[in-house]
Amino acid sequence: MIDRAGAEPPLCLPPRPTIPGPTHSFPAGTVDTHFHVFETGAPLAPQRNYTPHMITLDDWLAFAAAFGIERGVLIQPSVYGSDNTVLLKALAMDPERLRGVAVVDANASASELRRLHAAGVRGIRINARNPGGLGLADFDRVAARLAPLGWHIQLLVGWQSLDILRSSASSSPVPLVVDHFGLLPVDDPANLPAAVASLRRALDTGSCYVKLSAPYRLTSGRRPHEFAEIVRTLVRGHADRVLWGSDWPHTELFADMPCDDDLVQEALTWLADHDVRRRVLITNPTRLYWDR
Repeated sequence: MIDRAGAEPPLCLPPRPTIPGPTHSFPAGTVDTHFHVFETGAPLAPQRNYTPHMITLDDWLAFAAAFGIERGVLIQPSVYGSDNTVLLKALAMDPERLRGVAVVDANASASELRRLHAAGVRGIRINARNPGGLGLADFDRVAARLAPLGWHIQLLVGWQSLDILRSSASSSPVPLVVDHFGLLPVDDPANLPAAVASLRRALDTGSCYVKLSAPYRLTSGRRPHEFAEIVRTLVRGHADRVLWGSDWPHTELFADMPCDDDLVQEALTWLADHDVRRRVLITNPTRLYWDR
């Protein structure tokens, strides 16, 4: 947020340059279910906690081509609030290949939601961690209005809310998608097992998905073995409720930017079983974003 002295929120790091001929790549048909784009001149929300680099759809397309990603889901970043102009422009550039998750006003009309659907939007985002959009208090108000469109609600919440999400998923008229591993406390071994169990209970409802995305947001260091065990636990019995997303271009990072080749290698290691890999990378996102 802009502070009392009027200083701009900090500029996050840009992504590392795409590696020519990276070591690792995804199987044909892979969907990246979580990335952001920006546009020079588009107004940024004054109530925000970072300032992005102007990374465009062309930049993501280069990233996607390098790693064998075929389709993608644009996620409205918090810095644009409920102004979806940049997202909609990007969707219009490749409507077959792209889908979107928007942020809307809690009072958005049915006609506005239909307009967004025609543009390729398939869900809305509730972000309890950043300013500029809907909060958890808006959940019940918007959920029923999304059901006729076949949309879902994507949630960025702390791991302490996972049991509440399980209850919400059980009664929700639309599916829920939990961002970034549910922000599990990977650096907190005392609470991690219970948090993973809470996330599994949410998946047990059959109305909740989780994104394997942004592992660097959950820990102060690289913990590939811990994440591999978490993924094995989540896909056990729930392989049809797990998605993968790059979180590219990794906004809100100010000190260290991960290497995309390392992130892709880790994701492929998590998904070593080829049937599980196909479900997570291709079948599940196709059902959620394209078959609706």
